[in-house]
Amino acid sequence: MAMKLKPKTFGPIYVFHDGSDQMKFAFGDPTQKTDHPPYNTPVDTMISSLGSCIVKSMVWSAAQHKAELHNFHVIVTAVKAADLPSRVGKISLEVVGKFVDDDALVPEIIKQAKSVCTVSNSMNCEVEITTS
Repeated sequence: MAMKLKPKTFGPIYVFHDGSDQMKFAFGDPTQKTDHPPYNTPVDTMISSLGSCIVKSMVWSAAQHKAELHNFHVIVTAVKAADLPSRVGKISLEVVGKFVDDDALVPEIIKQAKSVCTVSNSMNCEVEITTS
């Protein structure tokens, strides 16, 4: 009988945008916000960087579209690859909140933000962004 292993997961890391230049972060519990990203593991640090980059890129993209950006947050999780070498296989980001008034701009802002995010472009795994 084959043994099934559950892949190791990392996060959730929360990255909050409140309209200011300062992002807030939380690890596991979104009510426990701090000014600093989590550093529990190197992977947590990596996915915090990705979340920060996506938030900054969304701010830039919304400005390019001349869209007012509302408060929102991003939840970042990662799943370790099941095979060797040891690495992250997939990172998922969920953008939570109605961050612009025009729903038609949402996919454009997300697509543009992902395309200009240096961290996302440097990843050697699948990076998926969804909205809710």
